[in-house]
Amino acid sequence: MTSIPHHADPTRAELRQARVARRLEHAITAGGLQVYYQPEATLHPPMLVSLEALCRWHDSELNLVTPDEFIAVAEARGLIIPLGEEIWRLVLNDLPTVLQRWPHARVAVNVSGLELAQPDYASKVIAAVQARGLHLAQHLELEVTESVFHTDPATVKQNLVDLKAQGFTVAIDDFGTGQSSLSRLHTLPFDKIKMDKSFVQALEDPTARAILKAMIDLAVSLDKVLVVEGLETPAQSAMLQSLGCQFAQGYWLSAPLPLAQLLSSLQA
Repeated sequence: MTSIPHHADPTRAELRQARVARRLEHAITAGGLQVYYQPEATLHPPMLVSLEALCRWHDSELNLVTPDEFIAVAEARGLIIPLGEEIWRLVLNDLPTVLQRWPHARVAVNVSGLELAQPDYASKVIAAVQARGLHLAQHLELEVTESVFHTDPATVKQNLVDLKAQGFTVAIDDFGTGQSSLSRLHTLPFDKIKMDKSFVQALEDPTARAILKAMIDLAVSLDKVLVVEGLETPAQSAMLQSLGCQFAQGYWLSAPLPLAQLLSSLQA
């Protein structure tokens, strides 16, 4: 799909947003969304430890709509709450199949600040999981960016604390970009740091390697898991291992795939 250029007529952009919102609302209620899964794995020996759930949408009228576009539309048009609920529904439907293949794995769901700013967010998610079996919470993870704490810090933090109390884990995603700050790590209720893919892409740069090494050592000292995103080559894998990195995610391990296809591709 061709994106709208920055100089486009605002009216055209607004019409596009309205159309995407209308079709997205239909997709949410009619089961038109899919979840793809991308593994996170240990580097040596390679072993899957979790799966990130990624929403995908191919519409009969709009064709493929990118997550960047439809999530932004959902947030702007008041659809992010029902969208998030539908993603949780799809993930919980898939979770028994995931655990049958990988009994100790977790599945991570990306959550926006607007969702976490809802005072009843944690209770709704917990109720949905309880309906399937509360023990499943230990296999579920929320992925958030540090920006979620700008929405309503107290409510966001309370929701995460309540979810962690039930066995969910929390990952800080895309760390090292935007508003990420080392000074705030001690105040955030999290279990995992996911380093942005820009660090892998800059591994040839000594400064980038030094920063990544420092973050790996910091995660160890904090007793947190650190995952490096964007792994694409064996050479990058070898370099990450030399820095002491244990966990990674990226196309070298697997592209995001529908669950059935992922199960087939990782059967060996």
